[in-house]
Amino acid sequence: MIGLDLGTTSCKAVVLDGYGRPVASASESYPLRVPRRGWAEQDVQTIGGAAVRVLRAVASASPVAPIGIALSGAMHSCLPVDADGNPLAPAMTWADNRAAALEAPIRAEVDVPGLYARTGCPIRSTYHPVRLRWWADEAPDVARRTARYVGLKDWILHALTGTWAIDVGMASTTGLLDVATHTWDPDALAAARVRPGQLAPLVPSASVVGGLRRNVAAETGLPPGLPVVAGGSDGAMANLGTGISTPGHAVVTVGTSGAVRQLAARPWVDPSERTWCYVVDEDRWLIGGAINNGGLVLDWVRALQYPGLSPAAGFARLAADAARVAAGADGVFLLPYLTGERSPSWTPDDPAMLYGLRLEHGRAHLARAALEGVAHCLADVWQALPAPSAAGEITRLTGGITRTPLWGQIVADVLGVPLMAVEAADASATGAALLGLRALDRLPAGTGAPPVQPGRIHTPGPDRPVYERQHRAFDALREQMRLQQAALRAVAADGVADSG
Repeated sequence: MIGLDLGTTSCKAVVLDGYGRPVASASESYPLRVPRRGWAEQDVQTIGGAAVRVLRAVASASPVAPIGIALSGAMHSCLPVDADGNPLAPAMTWADNRAAALEAPIRAEVDVPGLYARTGCPIRSTYHPVRLRWWADEAPDVARRTARYVGLKDWILHALTGTWAIDVGMASTTGLLDVATHTWDPDALAAARVRPGQLAPLVPSASVVGGLRRNVAAETGLPPGLPVVAGGSDGAMANLGTGISTPGHAVVTVGTSGAVRQLAARPWVDPSERTWCYVVDEDRWLIGGAINNGGLVLDWVRALQYPGLSPAAGFARLAADAARVAAGADGVFLLPYLTGERSPSWTPDDPAMLYGLRLEHGRAHLARAALEGVAHCLADVWQALPAPSAAGEITRLTGGITRTPLWGQIVADVLGVPLMAVEAADASATGAALLGLRALDRLPAGTGAPPVQPGRIHTPGPDRPVYERQHRAFDALREQMRLQQAALRAVAADGVADSG
């Protein structure tokens, strides 16, 4: 089974054999476009081309003939298409905050607690009630020509099979779905200014949507009619791909962004709207929170401070430099909000801030502060969730962070919990392939999860007390930053009024 993961900056494919073991993999990167402040877009046709090429690569590399394809995709993307499925604009991604100004008026129109309780999603610019309203209010010429609003995974699924569909798990990440009944919520649709017919039809995650189209089969070397399974969101698939199948288990993931996710036996929402609740399948849910700024922060530091090195060499030097600096980065803090923030504060206008620099500090301190800053953001999400309840289970650590053991140790020290790094070709693609095997009833009885290669276990060490104090200072500094931002906005507004 092929698992195809459509990520934020790369497309990955993994082939699993009938026992869930990886036998081939391939990947290809593509850009995240930032045409103006607050916007973060992707070209779906670029992603489609990458998907075809990685499918062709794994088809030729696989020692066995694949029996199907199952998909995984990044959450919260929003793409308007015409009646023929042609994109009418680039897709908004999870990092796109252009609709933030519409949050307040929409929240004033709806029953906020009721809608949050039903959909599991706060009324924020990450979610479709706000995003789709942006198309209606700010781009009416596009909205008038739009036949459907779909996600990037939905569009790729249609390109592969000719069928429009959205799995209930991905649908639950839009803020338009009732997570208990698995139906579109009328109040959410009204806020978004859309009708059910303008969305892709709902299907179970483990359903076969259709067969591979002949033209795609010819391009990939796969057989025409190959079953294509709907799959799910990258977050849900990553949990499955790391062996998480029982409620109460938790996973910390850091890739381009980051997240803390916990599998739950029933829907759960936070009274303060700090977290979200998504569907996995008929009787399991994911509760958690996502941060905007994970690996992209390290990539920013790498490009800024190690420009003469290749990306791989730059990351290695960054980690080595950070290891030479003691916990706490000698008083240097990086508030890593390069793209604002999602959970738990939902503050898309938060700026990044570097604080505490002195003449004796250098790039090694910035490197250490970047690693620590992301860890503190994850800790804010961790503290907003109920404690994991699965006895004897170590929280998994997944994503690109596992390639930097120092970073994993810092996260364990900041959170105050042991973390087990999971080695997987790609957790989301692996989870999708596992789901595909289940969908086709090709997983041996009793095989509840793929064989996971356990990696390094990071146990909170002697730096834990330092990070407990530093986390309180980090949160206090963040609140002061927000007060200063409000004061600066007030001064700017006064200046505009005076000039008028």
